[in-house]
Amino acid sequence: MFDNASARTPCSALAFPTLAPPFPAASMHVLDWIIVGLYVATVVGLGWWANRLQTDTEAYFVGNRGVRWWAAGLSIIATSFSAASVLGMPGYAYADDMWYLQFQIGDILAAGIVAALFIPFFHKIKELTTAYEYLEVRFDTKTRQLGSALFIFATLLRGGALLYGASLLFSEIVPTDVFPGLPGVEEAIIIFGVIAITYTVVGGISAVIWTDVIQFGLIVLGVIASIIVVITSTPGGTSATFETAASLDKLQVLHADEPFAFKGIVTAVFGYGLLALSLYGTNQQPVQRYMTVENPREAQKALLLGVGTGAISVALSLLMGVFLFVFYDFNPGLLAEGIGSDQVMPQFIENQLPPVITGGLVAAVFAAAMSSLDSALNSTAAAITVDFYTQFKEDVAEQQRLFFAKIVVITAGALGIGVGIYASRTGELLIDIILDFLGWVGGGMLGLFILGMLTRRANGLGATVGATVGVAAALILTDNLTGLSFIAEAVGIVPFPSIWATAVGLVVTLAVGYALSLVVGRHPPPGQLENTTVQWIDVDGGRSQRASSRTGGVDDDRENPSGERTGT
Repeated sequence: MFDNASARTPCSALAFPTLAPPFPAASMHVLDWIIVGLYVATVVGLGWWANRLQTDTEAYFVGNRGVRWWAAGLSIIATSFSAASVLGMPGYAYADDMWYLQFQIGDILAAGIVAALFIPFFHKIKELTTAYEYLEVRFDTKTRQLGSALFIFATLLRGGALLYGASLLFSEIVPTDVFPGLPGVEEAIIIFGVIAITYTVVGGISAVIWTDVIQFGLIVLGVIASIIVVITSTPGGTSATFETAASLDKLQVLHADEPFAFKGIVTAVFGYGLLALSLYGTNQQPVQRYMTVENPREAQKALLLGVGTGAISVALSLLMGVFLFVFYDFNPGLLAEGIGSDQVMPQFIENQLPPVITGGLVAAVFAAAMSSLDSALNSTAAAITVDFYTQFKEDVAEQQRLFFAKIVVITAGALGIGVGIYASRTGELLIDIILDFLGWVGGGMLGLFILGMLTRRANGLGATVGATVGVAAALILTDNLTGLSFIAEAVGIVPFPSIWATAVGLVVTLAVGYALSLVVGRHPPPGQLENTTVQWIDVDGGRSQRASSRTGGVDDDRENPSGERTGT
């Protein structure tokens, strides 16, 4: 949910703003280290506590569908916060104004659509664990596995990228010397990775959600404490701070004079909004939270709470940057010469925060790193286990399935550590490309679900081909780091700004997918559309039995009443 004014693409900036090291090392006191140590002990302890509940994959992946809705909601937003977000967001407002807050309009609108349309469909399917099970019920197994594979690939790589970003920042603020011969960033990658793997593999989704709640609380408290310190340290206090900020136009949010620019309202609502719709509606990480609660109403409340709380947190982080600008405007001698806006917050932590609050903020950076990684590990394990392993080994014992899921968590975590270390040795271009991947595939993923939910004639073949073409179109028709936009330029097409990648992919997926379905003419029978298309949905209802079997979908042997083959 975070972005960078100078970023070319939405997704890399979303979780990995450009912060330029070196940063000053934080002056850590004994009390600060005690706070960090207590945090680590708490999250690991929660994992061991939750372990007693992990008797099967139902508990491991969806918490037996008994998680508190507010905890699920806070976990949704905690997953969106990275360490770079905590330290980088104030730099945006410090350098400019609060323009990024308007992106939360797109975020909130997307959440409203997901709450009204997507969540009821997910809960209509009995015992759904992954988002992609819906695609099998509506289309077929191949479509389900395409959607799941795209998610798994993106998340495995993205987890390593986020781990690298968090470790880079943490190692510069708090230098480590745990493993002799390794650079500090690689030490931090290993430390973060091992801790996240430990409590995630032991405690499952319950540990992930409840540690996310604690981690998000630490992040918010750290930002609020920093705001209090900076205001009370500014001559004139609160009134002088706001008056000065207003006089300098630092509190401006909307840029109505340039609605189609990157900072414009149209981009915020549609460009960013469609990306958010794809993430909240088709990404396994939030969808898994929807399924941990008892019914669709609680899932809707969880999502709206998470997004609403996220918007408030963004506002607080931006205000922190504005207040830092005012503080250093009153105290120019306290800021090192030549320092960039992205380094202001780390320097403030080192030089101005008192003990305990410094430890709390360092723990918050630690927390942001953990909350980004733990969710990726558990959700990836859910997708691999449910969408692939169980499909090929239907008769496997439950304990073996649970053991396999834990092995996947460990393997995915090790891969994330490896990607992070590789990135630290090869530069950040690869990381930017990996993080942008979600934006490139987002339109195709969203198109799969919209074809299923809002049309009755789309079939599996059309949806699969449409999504594939949509992803290719997003890469070719937008200005992105892959350089494939030269294909569009060669035929005289001016590429769209990269933040519109999801929108481009969505339009192409819907057009190609629906048209091909009409040409093929193998439409799903009415029974297969029950509880999977908008014509049949009952928002107030709970879960119902499927009209078709869990592995049914459309197959080549099923015929519709007219005698035409309905397979894809």
